[in-house]
Amino acid sequence: MSAPGWRQRRRSSLAWAALAGALAVALLALALSTPPAQSAEAQCDATTRVTGLATALTLNREGYRRIDVSATGKAGISRRDGTSFVFPITRGQVNKDQLCGRIVHADSAGLAFTEGGKRLVFNGFVIDPDQRVLYADVEGRSEGEDRYDVPFMRLHIQPGDVLRGPGVLALNEVNVTLTAAAAHALNQKFDPNLFEAGMPMGKTYVMVHTEL
Repeated sequence: MSAPGWRQRRRSSLAWAALAGALAVALLALALSTPPAQSAEAQCDATTRVTGLATALTLNREGYRRIDVSATGKAGISRRDGTSFVFPITRGQVNKDQLCGRIVHADSAGLAFTEGGKRLVFNGFVIDPDQRVLYADVEGRSEGEDRYDVPFMRLHIQPGDVLRGPGVLALNEVNVTLTAAAAHALNQKFDPNLFEAGMPMGKTYVMVHTEL
């Protein structure tokens, strides 16, 4: 194995180990406290600063296996078949009780979809837990198309998916689907009938460290 490949795999393994350890901490915190009731009408206020950790994404490749999916920038790959990825969280603000705010990832970390000479990249991920959407910037679109803060995936968060504790917020094994905007961008690049809004894309695990 080449030295760069070894280093990439080692970084990915360390990222997944950190994510697993933090999830264990969140589970312990959940066992010691009862999450407060959610209020869909409440405004997002009294946020605490996000200090780091990562989002993991395990892709469901059914329906688009002909398209290669790879990590970009600081994203890590955990499996050789290119179905699991880790994206570092760098900053943000969240209200853990109301489940709102912004969870910002490393700008360069993302996913590249490629086929032949065609390539479309989603990166600069931002999760809005209140809207249940992962937004992304899109590289490789035609002139005149939206390129920034495009809804990429919808997070189908259920009450049992949310873990809260001192200094931690976790979204555990959340189902994600493709948005209409992302499906449109992918179909424009590759095949008009390949992707569709609501297509199951897999599961995500979001582990957030916070100041409080």
